[in-house]
Amino acid sequence: MAAYLKKRFLEYTVAAMLAGFLAGLALQPWITANKGLMKNLIIAFAILTIYPSMIQLKSEKLGQAARKGREILVALLFVFLAAPLIAMLFASLLPDRQVALGYVASNVVPASSASIGYVLLAEGDLELATVLAVLSLLGSLAAIPGYLGLYASMSSLTVPMDKILASVLYTLVAPFIAGQATRWLLMRYHAAYKAPRGHPSATAWIAEELKHHTQLATMASMLVLVALLVASKAGLMVKMPLVAGEILLLQVAMLAFLLGLITAIDRAARVDYEAHTAIAYISATKNQSVAAAIAVMALGPKAALVPALIPAVQAPVAIAYLHALPRLKSWIETRGEEIEVKARLEEQALAPEAGPARRGV
Repeated sequence: MAAYLKKRFLEYTVAAMLAGFLAGLALQPWITANKGLMKNLIIAFAILTIYPSMIQLKSEKLGQAARKGREILVALLFVFLAAPLIAMLFASLLPDRQVALGYVASNVVPASSASIGYVLLAEGDLELATVLAVLSLLGSLAAIPGYLGLYASMSSLTVPMDKILASVLYTLVAPFIAGQATRWLLMRYHAAYKAPRGHPSATAWIAEELKHHTQLATMASMLVLVALLVASKAGLMVKMPLVAGEILLLQVAMLAFLLGLITAIDRAARVDYEAHTAIAYISATKNQSVAAAIAVMALGPKAALVPALIPAVQAPVAIAYLHALPRLKSWIETRGEEIEVKARLEEQALAPEAGPARRGV
C-alpha cells in the first residue's frame, strides 16, 4: 500500500483537494458552526503527518556533519537566508497582506518528510540530507518566529508571537521529542527481541522494515490534512479565486527560481552531484503541515489558504526537477572537473621542475 500510494501520491493529493473542496461547499453551514472542531482536527492531523518522519529521522548522524562543512554551510545559507528572503520578495506581489504572511510562513518552515525521499530517488547523498533535515528542524525554531515577525513589521501587521511560538512547539518540538522517544524505544525493543534472532541492526530495521509503515501513516495523514484544509477554506476560495491562482503561480515561479539558483551556485562552488541533490530538496521543499498548523493557530483563515494550496504544485515541481537531474548531473560534474584540471595545471606551472625557463630563473 505504501509503495502504491507513493507512486500515485500526486494524483491522490489532487483528488483529496477536489474532495475537500466539494465537501466544503456542501457542508459550509456545518463548517462555519464548528470552526473550533475543524481547527483542532487540522492541528491533530498536522502533528500526525510530522510524527512518523520524526521516528525515521537519524539525529545521531549530526556528528558526521563536520566532515562536510562546505556543503553544510552552502545548504544553511539557502535554507535560512536565501529561501526566506526570496519568499518575502515574492510575497510582496500578493495583494492581501494576510495571505502574503501565510505565503512567508509556508516557505520558512523546515524541510518536508518527502524531501529525503526525493534525494533517495535522485541517488543523492542521504547522509547529508538527513543531517540537513535535522538542522533545518532545529534552526526553524528561531527562523519561523523571526522571519514572520520581520515580515509583519515590514507590512504593518500585528502577529501574536506567543501563538506563533506555541504553534512551533506543538508542530515541531512535540513531534520531534515523541518521534525520537519512539525511535529509542524501538531500538531497545530490537536489542531485546530482534537482535538475538539474527535480525539486522536496529538502525537498518527501523529504516527498512518499518519505513513502509511510517511512510503510509505520513501520506495518509497528509491526504486527510489537505482535504480538511481545503474544505475549511472552500468558501474563501470561491470568494477569492484570483488570489488562489496567484498563490499557485507564484509558488511555481519561486520554486523554479530557487532551484535554478541553487544549481548554479552549487556548480560554481564545486559541490558534487550527490550533495547538490540533498541541498536542493532540503532547501526548496517545505513541510506544509507545519505551515498549516501555524497559520490556523496564529495567523488567521486567509493565511491558512496558502498551505492548503501549495502541496498541489510543490510535488509536481519537485518531480519535474527530479527528471531534469540526469542532464544536470553531467553539467555540474563537468564544472568540478574543469576547476580541478585548471588547478593541477597551475600547480605544475609553478613547480620548480616545470621546465628549463623556470630552472634558469
